[in-house]
Amino acid sequence: MTNVSNALVADEEACMALPDEVDSQKRQWLQALHPAIEPSNASQVEEPVTAESIVADFIRQHSASGQLVARSVFLLPPYSVPESDLATLLDAICQHVSDADITCIQGSEDTYFYSTQTMTANYAEMCVQVVENDICRAIAEAVRFDCQTYPRPYKVAMLAQPPYHFEPEQVTAALTAMETHPDYADIRAVESSNAEPYLFSERFMSYGKAYGLCEWLEVEQYQNP
Repeated sequence: MTNVSNALVADEEACMALPDEVDSQKRQWLQALHPAIEPSNASQVEEPVTAESIVADFIRQHSASGQLVARSVFLLPPYSVPESDLATLLDAICQHVSDADITCIQGSEDTYFYSTQTMTANYAEMCVQVVENDICRAIAEAVRFDCQTYPRPYKVAMLAQPPYHFEPEQVTAALTAMETHPDYADIRAVESSNAEPYLFSERFMSYGKAYGLCEWLEVEQYQNP
C-alpha cells in the first residue's frame, strides 16, 4: 500500500477538513497515495505522517463535531481511493496501537467510523439511524435506552435536538407508523398533566411508572424545589 507525498504532508490542516471543505491537495493524496515521509530534521522525535495517521485524524475531527465517517465516502469523488487500498488502509488503522480509539459500527447501508475519544457507542448508533433515515428505529432505540438506563420516559421534544433534528411532521408520521408495526409494539405514549408528550417502553417500565416520572419531570419538581 502507498502513502502520502511531501507536498500533501505540508498541508496537513487541509487534510483534516470536513467532506464539504476538501481542497485540491487533499483530493490528491486520497486519489494517489505515495511513500511515507520521514521528518526532514533527523533530530526531531516526531513520528512520520502517514496515510493512516491522516485518515485517523480525519475521523477524529468528524467525531469531535458529532459526525460519523462512512466507509463509502473514501470510494467516491473527490477521494476515489481504490477498494484494495482502502481495505488495507482501514485495517492498518484499526490494528495500530496509537489509533486504538478509531472504531467502526455497521449500519444497514454502510460501515461507519468514529473516535471513542469524543463519541460514545450509543451516540454513534443514534447517528447511524439518522444518516440512514431510519426514524422509527431511532425513536424506539432512544426510548428504550432512556427507560432501561436511567430509568425515565423519553421526552418527545428531544427528537428535535442533536443528533436527530427531526421535524415535527417526521416524528408524527413515524409514531403513526410505529403504532401498527410489531417491532415497536412496546413503545407507548404518555403525557404529563401540562400536556407534555413522552414515550416509554413497556419492556422496561409500566404506564403508571412512566406517568409518575414524566409528571415529576414536568410539574412536581417545580412545585417542590
